[in-house]
Amino acid sequence: MIRSLLILFVPLKAWEKIADQSWNVLLVFLSVAPLMVASCAFEGWAMIQFGAEKGGLGRITRLESNQIITFEIIQIGLGLFLMFFGAKFIQWSCQGFHTETTYKQAFTLTAYALSPLFWLRFLDGVPQIPSWLCWGMGALGTLVALYHGVALIIQPNTSVGFGLYLISSMTLISISGLCHFLALGLAYEKFNIRPWVGHLFLPG
Repeated sequence: MIRSLLILFVPLKAWEKIADQSWNVLLVFLSVAPLMVASCAFEGWAMIQFGAEKGGLGRITRLESNQIITFEIIQIGLGLFLMFFGAKFIQWSCQGFHTETTYKQAFTLTAYALSPLFWLRFLDGVPQIPSWLCWGMGALGTLVALYHGVALIIQPNTSVGFGLYLISSMTLISISGLCHFLALGLAYEKFNIRPWVGHLFLPG
């Protein structure tokens, strides 16, 4: 978690330390996962204690505890999807740029680059701060993190480095925004998935 915090304030030095470590995918995941879980837990606790902003107009509403727990479980599940699938997509993108990249490199880049989004989720528990503002600040942090991360972790040729940065940024930000939209929609019951779930799991 220390390295993920350093990415917020001194991203270049943080990535240099990360590039020097020889961690496998599991160790990188275990380094970042506690931050993701802790941010979701704090956000859920704050929503139970203080309510949640709804509708983008400063209106505070109280959600049921089971709604909040479901919301945070969905957040964690989508975060895992974003880390593992995002890393695979970045690996494919690197291959498209004729840059040999291992999944370990792609996962290391993805997991640590997403850490600003996880850190800003702590603010998301404050109902007076719009959820999309927290996501936007986290996304900006991810953009800054990727700028140095692509160069130091993927180490592409200078001719394709900026292109890889753009592809990596668009991929992670787009998938993250979609995941956030989906999680909020499910939390506030804007999407009714019960009939779909019932059709999927119940016979007849």
